[in-house]
Amino acid sequence: MTLEIDRIYCGDCLDLMREMPDKSVDTIITDPPFFLPAEHYQSRRDWGGRRFSDTSALRVFWETVITEAVRVLKPNGHLFVFCNCDSYPVFYVPMYDRFHKTKSIVWDKTRPGLGHIFRHQHELIIWGRYAHSVYLDDHKLRTDVLKFPATPSRERDHPVEKPEALLMELIAPTTPLGGVVFDPFAGSGTTLSAAKKLGRHYIGAELDPAWHRVAERKVNVANEQVRLFDDEVLA
Repeated sequence: MTLEIDRIYCGDCLDLMREMPDKSVDTIITDPPFFLPAEHYQSRRDWGGRRFSDTSALRVFWETVITEAVRVLKPNGHLFVFCNCDSYPVFYVPMYDRFHKTKSIVWDKTRPGLGHIFRHQHELIIWGRYAHSVYLDDHKLRTDVLKFPATPSRERDHPVEKPEALLMELIAPTTPLGGVVFDPFAGSGTTLSAAKKLGRHYIGAELDPAWHRVAERKVNVANEQVRLFDDEVLA
C-alpha cells in the first residue's frame, strides 16, 4: 500500500496503521472511542459489595492502538489523546510506559454541562512526548489549562466534535510546517481541517462511511480556503 498524505481513509485505523511506515508522522491527535457508556452501566464487577466498571475491552483495544501509534510516530513527535475521567486510567498508563514524559492537560469548556451538582465542565488531554520532541517557539505562553468554549451542539457536525481553535493550539507548537498530523479516529475531520489551515499535512482514518463523508467535506472546505488565501497572497 502506498500511503498518501492529505487523505482521509475510510476503514479501520489499525488496518491503516499496520500499512504505514515506521516513524512517518510528526503528531498524533485523536479522540478515541471510550466504549464506556455501555460498559459503565452494563458490564460491572462486584468487589466486596462495591461495583466497578469493567474496562477490560477498552484496555486491550488501546494497547493495540498505541503500539501501532508509537511505531508510526517520529522519535521527536507528540501524541495527544482526549479522554474523560472514566477512561483516563486506561489511556494514561500505556502512554506513561512508552513516552519520556506524560502530562495531563485540562480543556476547560468555559461553561458547565448537564448534571445537578459539580457539573462537568472539562475534558482531559493526555500528552505524550519524547526527550527530543520538537517544540516551535512562537513566543506564546501556554499552561496546562486550555480555555476554549465547547462547540454548541447545534453547530457540531459530530456529537463529540472539538473546537477547531483548541486543536490548532495543540498543533501549532508541536508540529513543524509541512509536517504530518495523523488522526486515527477522524470523526468529522476537525483535527485534519485545523492541520491544513496551519500549513501542515494530514492523514486520517474513519471507520464509519457516513462520518467519513462529513470529514471529507470539511477538509475540502479547508483546502479551498487555503487555496484562496494563497491566491490572494500571490496576486
